[in-house]
Amino acid sequence: MFSKGSEFLCIMIITFIAFGATLVTIHNPSRLTTHYTYQIEEFTEKPIGLRFYIRERLKSTTYYNKYIISILRIEDKMVHGNVLLRTKKGSSQNDLNIGDTYTAVTAIKQISKPLNPYQFDYSKHLEKKYIHHQITIPTERLITNQKSIWSVFRFADLVRKYINQKLDNYPFNPKQLSIINALLLGQKQDIDQETFGDYRDAGAIHILAVSGLHVGILLLILNFILSPLQRFKQRGKIVKLILTILMLWFFAIIAGLSPSILRAVTMFSFIAVGMQIRSKTSIYNSLFISMFVLLCFYPLYLFSVGFQLSYLAVFGIVWIQPTLINLFRPNIYISQKLWETLTVTISAQLGILPLSLYYFNQFPALFFLSNLLIIPFLGGILGFGILVILLASLDLLPDIIAYLFGGCIDLMNWIVSRIAQQEEFLITDIPFSWRMLVILYVIIIAIIASIKKFEKRKVYAVGISLCILMCILIYEKQKNARHEEFIVFHTNQNTTLGIFQNQRLAIYSKKNIPKNTQNFLFGNYLVQNAGHRDSILPLKNIYQYKEHTILIIDSTSIYNITSLQPDIIILSGSPKIHLDRVIDTLHPKQIIADGSSYKSFLNEWGVTCKKRNIKFHRTDKKGAFIFND
Repeated sequence: MFSKGSEFLCIMIITFIAFGATLVTIHNPSRLTTHYTYQIEEFTEKPIGLRFYIRERLKSTTYYNKYIISILRIEDKMVHGNVLLRTKKGSSQNDLNIGDTYTAVTAIKQISKPLNPYQFDYSKHLEKKYIHHQITIPTERLITNQKSIWSVFRFADLVRKYINQKLDNYPFNPKQLSIINALLLGQKQDIDQETFGDYRDAGAIHILAVSGLHVGILLLILNFILSPLQRFKQRGKIVKLILTILMLWFFAIIAGLSPSILRAVTMFSFIAVGMQIRSKTSIYNSLFISMFVLLCFYPLYLFSVGFQLSYLAVFGIVWIQPTLINLFRPNIYISQKLWETLTVTISAQLGILPLSLYYFNQFPALFFLSNLLIIPFLGGILGFGILVILLASLDLLPDIIAYLFGGCIDLMNWIVSRIAQQEEFLITDIPFSWRMLVILYVIIIAIIASIKKFEKRKVYAVGISLCILMCILIYEKQKNARHEEFIVFHTNQNTTLGIFQNQRLAIYSKKNIPKNTQNFLFGNYLVQNAGHRDSILPLKNIYQYKEHTILIIDSTSIYNITSLQPDIIILSGSPKIHLDRVIDTLHPKQIIADGSSYKSFLNEWGVTCKKRNIKFHRTDKKGAFIFND
């Protein structure tokens, strides 16, 4: 029999699940018939007239600038919905303004899925923002319209551009400006890959992402600046509260209203209210209320990696840090502050450790050092930066102060770079499954609960959890050891095969593969399968995998091997063959065409295979071919 408490808990869980599903449905823009997807079915992949405005600027790639756009019209019909826009770099107008409207004739296409196993799925990432299509067009083919769409995002973009125009008049170099934009304006798009990689490898990437750390520091600064208002008793407290919340949300708007900023400002707004209502307020209440409010407006934030890491880091600090800080009480003031910083860093890291390993498969062992050296001074850097921006906006910034602040940024970058260079302390390529994710959180919770209040059952829970972890590790190792497969990777203008056996990946390639391309093609595959890469060998014409024979017909078009009856034929390098004759001669069960052949050839082969009722797999559309029978 269930107790009344258990029944109530089950009812509440079911209610919240139903409420969440309803919210997701309500917020899905494609449920309305005015969504653009209802208008493009007959125009998919064909040029069509569009009118749209720029909604958000994304981080650019090597060849493209990227934006999220909102479609206003398709031909003569009013529609709504967001799409990814890519514009080629190097054109006359590289940067598009948020809120500006444009007209163009272009094809709306599906966002490409990854073509090789375990690569990052950008289309899935954008689906969480209700974005399913993209357009690619040079900026010179965009027709600018007079009317602009005003929103908080356009206002924030104009403020940021104004600030950057003012900062350009002072002696800041591009790297310094990119860090200032990240720390104070929430824009990481201009940070170069080397600097971003240094912060990531040093375990200090959270410093660049405006989140709870920055907003918490800003709240302390505002409380200090506005503290004289408290002399006016109750009315002064109300004015202080209103000004604090308004400034926090103004900062959030300027910083781009990203999920981490929204989470932090929403939570700290509730904390600010609680601080005025009574001297002590439950941080847990503020945390969960802010999460609930945000998910009511943006339900798919729940599946955002940044959102998950942000909340778990704060929860780790709130729940774990008081326990750690009581383990040791230094007498010297500096030691106390260092210990507080260290316990905050460790608590946040414990909160996100399993999830970080699951998503990123690496662990920066020197994270505590970078945080100890930077976080104690981050409040000063942020306060100094706000002062610099205010003075620069008013054209009152002395060059000596600009040089001094730029030097602070350079020093922080240098510290992070030096820590990141200690590669032996960066543990990478860690295989980590969802089973390990769950059990590691159980272990962390059980250990901290045992430290908080010692009980035998909690110790038993720790022991049982560790035993389960060992069983999972043994299971994962045996599963990976048994895993075998033959892979035809998708590579442009090259043929690359892989045979995975005994946790080793033997690679066969027609051409030499650069190191960066190797990491792109095989890196995630090896991590997920706990494997290692063998040397790259020259491509052969015939492979024997288990009971199956695999024949490669390359550009030489030689295939008249009567002694073989291959199960699979791989067409490589656009061989000039008559496919019907090949099929009549060799009787294959399946034909594969990789990325080294012309598309016109691929289309012809596809028609022939369909006519002959033979399986045909082209990697440029279906992705890598994986054979594990």
